[in-house]
Amino acid sequence: MAVIVRNLILIWMMGASCKLFYGALAPFRYSRPWVERTVTGAFMVAFWVIAVTAIPAYVLQPVRMILLTALVAQIYYRLSPMKNLFFSTLFCGIYWLISMLVVSACYAFPAKVAKGLEWYMEIMIGCVHLCLMLVFYRRYRNRSLGVPGKKWSLLGLFPLCTLVVLVSFGMMSWEDKWGDRGARLAALSGFALIWVGIFYFMERWVETENRLQRLRLSQERTRNQIELYHNIQAAYEQQRRYLHDYKNQLQCIQGMVEQGSREEALTYISRLTGGIQKSGDFVNTNHRVVNVVLNQKYQEALERGIVMTMGINDLSSLAIEEEDLVVLLVNLLDNAIEACEALEDHRVIKVKIMLEEDQLILSVCNPVKEPVRIQGKTIATSKQDVASHGMGLLNVDAVIRRNGGTSAIKCEDGWFSFSAMIPVS
Repeated sequence: MAVIVRNLILIWMMGASCKLFYGALAPFRYSRPWVERTVTGAFMVAFWVIAVTAIPAYVLQPVRMILLTALVAQIYYRLSPMKNLFFSTLFCGIYWLISMLVVSACYAFPAKVAKGLEWYMEIMIGCVHLCLMLVFYRRYRNRSLGVPGKKWSLLGLFPLCTLVVLVSFGMMSWEDKWGDRGARLAALSGFALIWVGIFYFMERWVETENRLQRLRLSQERTRNQIELYHNIQAAYEQQRRYLHDYKNQLQCIQGMVEQGSREEALTYISRLTGGIQKSGDFVNTNHRVVNVVLNQKYQEALERGIVMTMGINDLSSLAIEEEDLVVLLVNLLDNAIEACEALEDHRVIKVKIMLEEDQLILSVCNPVKEPVRIQGKTIATSKQDVASHGMGLLNVDAVIRRNGGTSAIKCEDGWFSFSAMIPVS
């Protein structure tokens, strides 16, 4: 009975370790309650299969563990096969390294003491491994791994070489002299330190790749927004010329009426007033760039059934680069419109843009369907495109810091709000 309970505890610890490890690195494939409830059990089944089957040769032991954990992870987590294989190999390498260290430490004691510790070795290994995975989960959850797909094969060499070295250690005899056992423990400890150092540099490399990718995405998005602004500005100027020519339109309508073409005149007026309404100036802040963006986003919100209320004043003296204004307003308003589209009612966006005492006061508030979790100057996401998500708010924060301003984000009582103060003297 004690053996059964001990094995169940070991299997549970391995299943929980797998859930923590993969939960820190990848989102679930399906957003269903049963997925999170059953993932630990699925990993436990995999390790139960390992426990009840015959022990293969040394080289095949880690291979069996890698394949089974990768199979379960592929079912439950959104991972490419290459990443999945890398993560499974890394997980197995960590487990085997801990196993070798614990076993070597126990066998470094005198034979009588070492024999008494044999019953507890696997429990100690499982406890150390579970604690390490808990630390791993707390450190790496919600962090994006922006490494191009082709480079995962290069990263995979690290855990693969680790397993080769550990399997070689495992094939050595454990019944040698006490001095040899101490030497083996020292060698494994040194290898563990080397492993930690390599892992540290690999982490720095991954973070560098991630920052470069986010920078590329940020630059691309900024270029697209500036291009959008220029297109909007061109359309805006064309609409103003169109309205300026209204006298000719009225003369045309007058001619239709004088000729008795009443139906044609009414149709023309309906088409003309519809175009004028769509191209009208809803907002005038006495600042060309702000007018262009606000009118375009106001029209876009109106077409999607979203009410946008604004508190503005005279911005004619606003001295901020046009590109920075576009990045600020387009990102904030796009995020607000996207959040309101997910709502069935109460779709409203509150915008405040005012110059007060040489400070630009900027605020955008909108209701949200579900509370959002704020991380620094951005928010967490459940989207598939984790790498590109949050670029908007990061771009906004970069603009505000570049102009010497401060910002704050909060989500309370079903409302998400962004506010900032930027000196403009």
